[in-house]
Amino acid sequence: MLVAVAVVLVVILLFGVRGKKKASSAPGPWGWPVLGNLPQLGVKPHKTLTSLRRRYGDIYQIRMGSCPTVVLNGVKVIKQALVKQADEFAGRPDFYSFKFLANGKSMGFSDFGPRWKMHRRIAQNALSLCANKKYNPIEEAIVSEAKFLVSNLTKSAGEPIDPHNEIYLSVGNIICALCFGKRYRRDDPDFLQLVKSNDEFMAFVGAGNPVDLMPWMRHFTKRSFKAFLKILDTMTNLCLKKQKEHIETYDAAYIRDITDALIKAKEETPDDDKEAVGLTDEHIMTTLQELIGAGFDTIASTLQWSILYMMSHPEWQEKVYNEIYSYYGSQKDPDVRDLDELPFTEATILETMRHSCIFPFALPHSTTQDTYLNGHFIAAKTLVFVNLWSVSHDPECFPNPDVYDPSRFIVTSGSGTEVDRSKAELFLPYGTGKRKCPGEQLARMELFIFFAILIQKCKFEQVPGTKLVIDSKYGLTLKPKDFNVIVRRRSDE
Repeated sequence: MLVAVAVVLVVILLFGVRGKKKASSAPGPWGWPVLGNLPQLGVKPHKTLTSLRRRYGDIYQIRMGSCPTVVLNGVKVIKQALVKQADEFAGRPDFYSFKFLANGKSMGFSDFGPRWKMHRRIAQNALSLCANKKYNPIEEAIVSEAKFLVSNLTKSAGEPIDPHNEIYLSVGNIICALCFGKRYRRDDPDFLQLVKSNDEFMAFVGAGNPVDLMPWMRHFTKRSFKAFLKILDTMTNLCLKKQKEHIETYDAAYIRDITDALIKAKEETPDDDKEAVGLTDEHIMTTLQELIGAGFDTIASTLQWSILYMMSHPEWQEKVYNEIYSYYGSQKDPDVRDLDELPFTEATILETMRHSCIFPFALPHSTTQDTYLNGHFIAAKTLVFVNLWSVSHDPECFPNPDVYDPSRFIVTSGSGTEVDRSKAELFLPYGTGKRKCPGEQLARMELFIFFAILIQKCKFEQVPGTKLVIDSKYGLTLKPKDFNVIVRRRSDE
């Protein structure tokens, strides 16, 4: 095996790098043969790539293994590429692993084109339908689950606990309510399987798939890739089971959840329209798997960061609590429609998302054609990294960016205290352009309700005698390093 690997490396070293068309005219650091700049990225690639911006500018190129890669930094350049030149930067790279996600019929990981546009429109319509309180009581489900989370967190009676599992299970239950129309008991087999599979999937993709960046590695990673395919099969089979249950009881006049909404879209989209762009019914229904994956880890990680920041900044925790208590008291449920009346609460959520920046690179993009960006040539099919960390931690937009300070989003005028909307637009927690997160409305609702109820009913305290560590574990998303917290129920509860 070692001899075979050595031979492959030598062959690629001698012949593989020669004669390749230059992917971009942008500057960049020297990289190793075969591995490119991978060895230089370190354990926190988002910080490494942001530091390279100071030397090479907002647009530079590196090599990720055998893939020439252009890195975009700063809000101006990223908006220029993804909004003003949207069609040119809306592609997805032809990664080997992407062919297996959702049986190769994924929306989020598929390339840009007519089929993707129709698929995206159907997914957005389904999400909008389920976010409409008139048709789907998802907001009530979030409130109920948030209160259940409070109950479980406060069972510790002042003893230190790790909130990770309880948060993860609660967020998972909201995903189930959204996709399958009901919340589950914690010991339900389908629910536990969903949580387990999603956890395994995130662990695998967080570790990175070497065959995507170095395709020749597929000959040496067959065992781990088979494990990855097994995870995907488990998630697919669970979704197929739920689809079958829904089809048997489907009523077009009563849309219960996203599964029903997708069935409705499948039946109401003319076959000629689908055939014209190559969209199949399977494409539409696999959207379910993507929404489960997209809404699970991101929300759970943000809530974990929220607790960590409130524990480490008790003065801000009390400021938010006082605002929520003044508006709702201890019993009335927070309502996302009141967000404009709660500037300190909203500013704290914004600063939590900015400072943690849980999705530092979004999903990888690629160019759909030869193009120029701010004078730099970029060839078609070039891998593009959108460095969102460089946006949320840009000192020109956010002075002292490494300091957690929600007041940066607050302005005071004659009409009172309010959120600085111009400042809020300077970072991109949901992405931007054609690939912007389609579930932004639902995510905002979920984050606000969970956070507001947690602060309304709980007080989060640092464990005495322990050193507080505010740092992330690098993966597909940036999670906080494991921590314990003391959770006390508010006395007026």
